[in-house]
Amino acid sequence: MKFIYLLFVILFSSTLFIQNAIAQDNQDPESMFNLAKEHFVKGEYNEAITIYDDILDIVPNNISTLKMKGIAQSNLDQHANSLKQFFKVLQHRPNDVISLTGMGVGFGNLGEYQESIAYFEKASKEKPNSVVINNYKEFINKVISKYPYTPTQKPNETKQITSIPEWIKNNAKWWSLTQISDQDFAKGIEYLVQRGIIQIPENQSSEGTSESELPSWLRKNAGWWSQGLLADDEFFKSIQWLINNGFITVNFEKDSQKSQEDLDHEFYLFEKYLRDVSNNISKEKRYIEYPNPSQDVIKKFLRDYIKWNFENEVKTASDKFPDPTYQIENDVYVVYYKVFINEQPSGLPLDHISTLKNSFEFWEGRELEIENLDKEARVKFEVTNLKHEANVWITWVVRNIGDGVLGHAHLGKGVVEVTLGDYNCDGSFQLYDIRSVETIMTHELGHSLGGKHVTDENNIMYPSFNPSYAYCLLS
Repeated sequence: MKFIYLLFVILFSSTLFIQNAIAQDNQDPESMFNLAKEHFVKGEYNEAITIYDDILDIVPNNISTLKMKGIAQSNLDQHANSLKQFFKVLQHRPNDVISLTGMGVGFGNLGEYQESIAYFEKASKEKPNSVVINNYKEFINKVISKYPYTPTQKPNETKQITSIPEWIKNNAKWWSLTQISDQDFAKGIEYLVQRGIIQIPENQSSEGTSESELPSWLRKNAGWWSQGLLADDEFFKSIQWLINNGFITVNFEKDSQKSQEDLDHEFYLFEKYLRDVSNNISKEKRYIEYPNPSQDVIKKFLRDYIKWNFENEVKTASDKFPDPTYQIENDVYVVYYKVFINEQPSGLPLDHISTLKNSFEFWEGRELEIENLDKEARVKFEVTNLKHEANVWITWVVRNIGDGVLGHAHLGKGVVEVTLGDYNCDGSFQLYDIRSVETIMTHELGHSLGGKHVTDENNIMYPSFNPSYAYCLLS
């Protein structure tokens, strides 16, 4: 009779929620967000995006919604659109880790690797120990070293002098008529200086306001400018004279609160940049390696399914496998296991085979519990290339081997099967990170040695485990 032990995953929900700042109305954005999430976790991204758009109609620039929409579009390979969502988030939250990482992924998918690594570096400063970010950084750096390319030039981000708010001209008119104070007039000048519309060297600014009487021509200039009778450049020279001679004082520090006009201009330039990137890809016929290999791995696996899946052997009873050998060494009962290791699926950049030595050493360093044995028992592993002589066959799969099941193994000997990823992170297939696969492997290898599940949550043989992901943005 054969026994197969399963290791289950603990499912978890997304930690992104609609902010409390959302006003409840008849359409209830929070309920809409939860409904979109139901579609999202099923991989129904188009349905989720439709709802995200409805939410954004009610609460524009909602951070959680923009991020989820960006991830959904990324999973649909709509990389330019995805980048736009993350860019909008960063306009309001420049240090948002998910959006910084999403920008890195998006530009990587467009082959704009220098821009990609710049965003990953920013994300890494915010979260230096992130496995996901470090995996992406490693991938992009390798691609940059292999495939030189000419980065797309960014558009000039300096705002052109084309739009001066009407209230500033009104201020100039009232100031020319001495209807407002110098301080009130200076507020409008600060606005123009902080946005780079008026260029004033900082070392020419004054600490205070002069008590001297203002020349009458300055107020006349302000009045003429407010009526359109004096060019911007000529009036700005008057402003420079006022500041440099200490008649008015302005704050040269850039205003941290950007106006909607500023945000719109930034977004306009970003969209132009994305169009230029797209044009360069077409002109250069740029070679692109996609930074998240998860989808490529599962496609290749499903194409060559039998190559990695020992499905027929899994159905075979463990008594069909040869028994391990043993001998007594220094009064210690040593059990020798021969292990055949199947190759990893194609396109998998993560080296799980090398971590097997850690799993082997884990069990070789522990005493085995063997019934009716009065001696200390240990185990030693030997890797073999001959399937027929192996007591344990190890294989790696990306297929679904059961709802929430991470791996399984015959008790005592037989096949050990370990999954490399699942659909539980963001609705698309995502690979586990190296540490998670090593943990699953060590657990299943324990079953192949005869170990059973335990109730201690800190023990490697505890039946539930929450894996982490190698590339998923929602990790």
